[in-house]
Amino acid sequence: MPLLVFNAGSSSLKFDLMEAGANGAVRRLTSGSFADTADGSGCFELRTAAACDPPSSPIRTLSEAASFVLDWLSDSTLQGGARLSGVEATVHRIVHGGHAFRSTTRLGTPQLALLAELGTLAPLHNPPALSVIAAVRGRWGEKLPVIGVFDTAYYADLPEAASCYALPARWREEFGVRRYGFHGIAHRYLCQAARARLEGSREATRIVSLQLGRGCSVTATLGSRAIATSMGFTPLEGLVMGTRSGDVDPGALLYVMERGGLSAAQVRRELNEDSGLLGLSGRTADMRALLALEQTGDAAAALAVEIFCRRARHYLAAYMAELGGADVIVFGGGIGENCAAIRRRILGGMEWAGVQVHAEANAAALGVKASIASAASRVAIEVIPVDEACIIAGEAAALLRANPEGLHVS
Repeated sequence: MPLLVFNAGSSSLKFDLMEAGANGAVRRLTSGSFADTADGSGCFELRTAAACDPPSSPIRTLSEAASFVLDWLSDSTLQGGARLSGVEATVHRIVHGGHAFRSTTRLGTPQLALLAELGTLAPLHNPPALSVIAAVRGRWGEKLPVIGVFDTAYYADLPEAASCYALPARWREEFGVRRYGFHGIAHRYLCQAARARLEGSREATRIVSLQLGRGCSVTATLGSRAIATSMGFTPLEGLVMGTRSGDVDPGALLYVMERGGLSAAQVRRELNEDSGLLGLSGRTADMRALLALEQTGDAAAALAVEIFCRRARHYLAAYMAELGGADVIVFGGGIGENCAAIRRRILGGMEWAGVQVHAEANAAALGVKASIASAASRVAIEVIPVDEACIIAGEAAALLRANPEGLHVS
């Protein structure tokens, strides 16, 4: 079953053409991404796993990027045939599903209207994903199924004590305020991959997974159920992130709004775009750049890195307590997969909990699957590059097989 998977971020678009087998296995046929060039031009740069001529004109929106992908894969001269021939559906990662979307769902006009209302809760992610879906529907209308796979779905069954905020009942009942959790697709992959790596060698029931990239989160998983996660009603809560604040006293927000005359829209923008590592350092949200600046004696950069690691260690220890210990700690995401210094600093001082890092193994684990625990560690420590497209394609294939309403692209 061929499926075209789109994963829209705030400033990037990943695409994967996947083949989902009847046995549940998936394999990648071709892939690529568009990413912000970060040079101030507002253009996106194309990177592909297969040979591809660059766009004939600048790509300035994710909608344009999606349209280019559809044209490229439809080109009958590409690798002997039109790659989109026979595709069963386009599948899209959606960050915020709210109350309405607790599992993988086929998205028609009514469902997309509901998702549009959730844009204010995930302003960096839901609107770009919807713009990509609009480009797909502009191409094919409703004849090709559009499937949404939701980051929040992994946390739909959080224990009530983990999902419920200590707020007035009206807030919970009328406004749906609860902990939704995010990065669920990534955390599901990290847990599945960690269990597969450790199968037959040791227990892997209690897992703390850290997804550390431009957005960051920690999840505690017991068996196959998430029981706690750092992100909350929106992706703002929890760890320090690239440009997002993470945890902050809500009283401070009220104070700034009252004293500074800031609107809700201004506060939302500054919390999402001007805070986190960027806000602390005053210079950059890039962890590699911050570590380099720290080496030159930049105090603000050093503080940003220290707070980042301190907050991650805080959640790690808290979730080990929630689980009654941990069988495995697993790192994913751009920082988690590629930054040995940050992993070392997060785990430093955790020997009391049976966590000990093998220094050489950690230093060598750069963008590859690796075990980095020392022989004396009571807890396994894994580094695993995240492959969200595998989870997304597998979820969509299961839905389509259960409800075969799809039409092939001709």
